Amino acid sequence: MKEITLTIDGKTCKGAQGDTIMEVARKNDVYIPALCYLEGLTPIGSCRMCVVEVEKNPKMLTACTTPALDGMVVHTQTEKLREYRRQMLELIFAGRNHFCMYCSQSGDCELQDLAIEHGMDSVRYPYLYAGFENDATHRDIQIDHNRCILCLRCIRVCAEKVGTHTLDLQKRGWNATVVSDLGRRLGESDTCTTCGACAQVCPTGTITLREFAYRGRRKDCDDVIENVCPLCPVGCRIKVYVRTGSIARVEGTAVTEPDGGQLCRKGRWTLPRSSERERISVPMIREGSHYREAGWEEALGLVAEKFKKAHEADSDGVLVSSLCTDEELALFVSLFKDGLGMQRLDTFDGDILRGFVKGFEPFSRQGVRPFTAAHNILESDCLVNLSAEPDDEAPVIASYMRVGALRNGAALLNISCKPNPYGDLTDIDAVAPTPEQSAALVQGLADLVAGLKFPGGAQGGSTQDAMALLSEETGIPERTIEEILERLRAARKPIFLLGGCLSRNPAAVTSAVNLAIACGAFFDDGIGVVPLVSSGNSLGAINTVLAKEPWIGEKKLDFLYVYSSGMVPEDEASLSAISGTKFVVVQCPFWAQPLVNLADVLLPAPAWYERSGHYCTIEGERRRLNVVVPPKGEVRGLASILKDLSADLGVQPGRPEESPCENVYASEKPPTEAQMVLLEEVRK
Repeated sequence: MKEITLTIDGKTCKGAQGDTIMEVARKNDVYIPALCYLEGLTPIGSCRMCVVEVEKNPKMLTACTTPALDGMVVHTQTEKLREYRRQMLELIFAGRNHFCMYCSQSGDCELQDLAIEHGMDSVRYPYLYAGFENDATHRDIQIDHNRCILCLRCIRVCAEKVGTHTLDLQKRGWNATVVSDLGRRLGESDTCTTCGACAQVCPTGTITLREFAYRGRRKDCDDVIENVCPLCPVGCRIKVYVRTGSIARVEGTAVTEPDGGQLCRKGRWTLPRSSERERISVPMIREGSHYREAGWEEALGLVAEKFKKAHEADSDGVLVSSLCTDEELALFVSLFKDGLGMQRLDTFDGDILRGFVKGFEPFSRQGVRPFTAAHNILESDCLVNLSAEPDDEAPVIASYMRVGALRNGAALLNISCKPNPYGDLTDIDAVAPTPEQSAALVQGLADLVAGLKFPGGAQGGSTQDAMALLSEETGIPERTIEEILERLRAARKPIFLLGGCLSRNPAAVTSAVNLAIACGAFFDDGIGVVPLVSSGNSLGAINTVLAKEPWIGEKKLDFLYVYSSGMVPEDEASLSAISGTKFVVVQCPFWAQPLVNLADVLLPAPAWYERSGHYCTIEGERRRLNVVVPPKGEVRGLASILKDLSADLGVQPGRPEESPCENVYASEKPPTEAQMVLLEEVRK
């Protein structure tokens, strides 16, 4: 981009050709007031607060929509502008009920801040507005239309970042109001995902989150901690507001981030609500049907005694959460794998992760990274859903898919063994009756695309024969297969979203990567497959504690050490194996039912907001989890607990050979050098 130079309020400012005056000003730390403008959203210039004067131009121009030109001389703080902005503020205040003393957001409102900044202590215009509805039909989000300034931030973030297009305007002028689903109240909406992005960007008290409205204003909070959400593999960056030692609210970061600064319903609600859950605060030992409190020395002594006997009989195991940080996973490896030589060390989502590992292995041996960062979905022209349910597995990725299809014009294909999660957005829907048939369809498409794209492959009648056989094998109509092939052949940069339904089958994972290679789905960081691994640090778990083969439920054990985050429900197979174990130690922050009912010894653990460490996300970044509030009572860190346990066991923990997360599927070659592999390599 060509560099341009402007003079703003006497200051020389540098920008790039194509920037607006507002963008150049912000890059150079020049303040221009705004209400409707929010970096990362399409500017509309409706509030008129960002007007500036440009020399040799007789009009006042909105800085957020006016392109910056080389040599411009801009004034942002003249008396004329201040008077105009005050006049606009008075009109806004007269337009609806903006009496600050009655508003829950008073002191945390951009409109109020601008009124104070411009010395507005009265309104010269008559209050002619009628009363508007206060929409309280939604369980978590409230819309008071009396506070609305029609900045349209909520509508834009819902369309441009969340991709649901739930919100829009009805009526015109001062009677216009924000509605959902073309006229419904928010609580009646079929499309709202309850992500709360609309409330986060609202500059007034119009859209508020019921739960956090009176927990404290942002400016009154004691601290704001930059953090990472641990609940899914995207690892969204978050801001945690702390007041008087407790979590007041959790928000996304800048709207300019790939995730749009949003949070899904999991991050927005589950994280802060977890701070109110009942905690396990002291070690506890089961006596009959009840637990009694115990000291750490007694509890760990009993754990060591039971563990020694089971270890000698080779009847022990350790099951941990993949929401653990890299550092915590390394501690488990250090004691149980390196120090004690245990083979039964695994994660709750081990079956899913093993499918990815075994399916990706042939491509890793080629030296290429077999997947790409999730935000590359926004750069794709053809989105292929392979049995994924992103609204459940990783809701922010579901937003990427919707934005890619609706805003960026990408084709959306659903090739799945489950019902279509995208409804009318889908261009082609191919639902196979079983996961096995869906996997066969993916590999069959890879073979057909490769044959059609490269000389010497299937051509003419043989292609028709192959499609007929594939249709018979998978139950998908031949015409549908032909349409999918046409879309894939025409795509310049397709991307494939691989869900947990198929990932338990390594051959299906390999087929997905084969299909991506056949279609030329290559990105700078790897092959165009986005794997929906299940937890915040699944990639870190792959590199440390993941067992090569499944052992959960293979036989009844005498001892099992279970470390749970308490944030994600445990699967039925794991719970069944735990219930069948003679002696179970559960370390968990919360009274997570039914897991804690199965324990013989309960050990407290720090919650997500009391821990620090790193996560390896599918965005290809190592992101840091920071302590929000320190642990209380007798809650101890994992390092301290395992150190005492290793002393009771008489073991000197070793250092893990693995380098957690740092080099997971590192690229040695560009992805364009990747070669398709035979499924026999995976099935051996």
